[in-house]
Amino acid sequence: MSKKRGSLKTVLIAVILASVVLTAAIISTFTIVSTLKTNSDSTAAYKSRLLEDVKTKLKHETEEAMSICAFMYNRYEAGQMTLDQAKKESADIIRDLRYDDGNGYFWVDTSEGVNVVLLGRDTEGQSRWDNTDSQGNKYIQMMIENGMQEGGGYTELLFAKPNETEELPKINYTAYYEPFDWVMGTGVWVDDLDELEAIYKTHADDALKSNIIATIIILIILIIIGAFVAIFFGKKITKPISLSARQMVRMSNSDFTENTDLAEVRKLVNHNNEVGEISEALDLMHMNIRNLMLQISDTTASVASASEELSASASQSAEASEMVATSCTNVANSCSGQINAVSDASSETDSFVKNMEDFQLAISRTTEMIKSANEAAVNGAQDMTNATDMMNSIRESVENTAQVVEGLGERLKSIDEFVITISEIASQTNLLSLNASIEAARAGEMGKGFAVVASEISKLADESNQAAQKITELIAGITKNSEEAVDAMREGAQNVVSGSELVNEAGGTFNNIVNMVNSISEESNTMSAIVEQLSGGTETIAKNIHEIEEMSVAVADETSNVSAASQQQTASSYEVAQASDKLAGNAQELQDFVARFSL
Repeated sequence: MSKKRGSLKTVLIAVILASVVLTAAIISTFTIVSTLKTNSDSTAAYKSRLLEDVKTKLKHETEEAMSICAFMYNRYEAGQMTLDQAKKESADIIRDLRYDDGNGYFWVDTSEGVNVVLLGRDTEGQSRWDNTDSQGNKYIQMMIENGMQEGGGYTELLFAKPNETEELPKINYTAYYEPFDWVMGTGVWVDDLDELEAIYKTHADDALKSNIIATIIILIILIIIGAFVAIFFGKKITKPISLSARQMVRMSNSDFTENTDLAEVRKLVNHNNEVGEISEALDLMHMNIRNLMLQISDTTASVASASEELSASASQSAEASEMVATSCTNVANSCSGQINAVSDASSETDSFVKNMEDFQLAISRTTEMIKSANEAAVNGAQDMTNATDMMNSIRESVENTAQVVEGLGERLKSIDEFVITISEIASQTNLLSLNASIEAARAGEMGKGFAVVASEISKLADESNQAAQKITELIAGITKNSEEAVDAMREGAQNVVSGSELVNEAGGTFNNIVNMVNSISEESNTMSAIVEQLSGGTETIAKNIHEIEEMSVAVADETSNVSAASQQQTASSYEVAQASDKLAGNAQELQDFVARFSL
């Protein structure tokens, strides 16, 4: 269950509104404080300006009065009057001189404090040097002292108005006219300035209240406008973020389909700000992840299919390897039988060679005997009995020789059977090697080693077959010669029998015996030649049989190696099949994982 979260729009609106309110409040507070200070400063400045205006007016009026003195002094200097006359006329004019609607007047005192002009009062002509006010200030001395300064001076004091007893604040301006030794001045009560200040302050306070009320109204209006602006911009700013957030939630929930929110997000790419960057990045991320998931889905399907095919191929390869191993085992067994048969044939051949040697010795002895008979016949056969015995011996020898040759023929037939067996084994070995080559070709790259071994086995089988054919041809020749020898020996034996009968019957002549012996000698020579040829063929047969035996042993060894390699290949094929099954399982798991994504 997803955690409930607050709204960014609410936070943004609150922040904007708070900023507006805080800014408006700060500005309003600053404006009010500034207005209050300005009000206070303006009031003080207004009062100061009124006071300066009063001072300026007093100075100006005093300077006009002094201009009268200067005019009279000029007349004095011009000789038109005396100095006392000039002072008297000046005093009279100044005494009657008024300003400010008659409220303003002038007074004149000497530098020693003797009053010269003061509204015609009794104090004229008297000293006022020690006059003091209610606070004990000797104001006459103060005014004379300030007036005798360069440019004159102002004196502030408390003094009652004419015909009044209440002392009110007053400002006097005095200036010194040296030719007459006069300090003249004028003054004005400034209690009305406080009233003017109060009136000004009242108007300023009223204006301040109006400004505060206007400021508060403006503040409220700004807050309202700020609220609308905050809501407007809050929606405008948070809407793209909300769209992006919803799309991210979809993507976090494995939903990468095309939807309306994504279409709205893509429209935001045109924004020339961070919103456009976020929208573009989100669209690119959606497209990349979606394409990646589709590619992973296709790849896992291909991997699963390839894994199944690989597993099937590995199983077939394992079966083929087992068949090759079985065939090689059969070949090895056949080769073992072939080796046994060849060993037996080799033993028989060795015996045959030995018999041929014995037969050759017998032939040699027969030849010697024939030579002796020939010599005896030539010399006249000293004794018929001995001749008869010799004929009997010859007959027996010939018969024995015939028996030996017949035995040799039988043994050759046995060898021929062994050779046929060897030829059949070679043919079977060739067939098995052909089957092994076919199975190795089915196994592909993994069966190339088997194909080479099978080819070598096939060559060995062909060579064995060729050797067997040679042996068969040799045996056929030996058999033919043996049959000819047997026929000759039988014919010789018959001749010996005939000779014996002739000797037994009264003998015959020695010429017949000589002819008979010559014939026997010729036949013996022929038989000796045949035996020599047969002996040579027999040696060749023995040599070939030994070569066949060595080839059979080599074939058996190679077949054993092929069988071991086939068994190892079978184990590897089973391991490949198991790995392929595991890979197919992993591909299926990855497909199941990708299937959870909506694409």
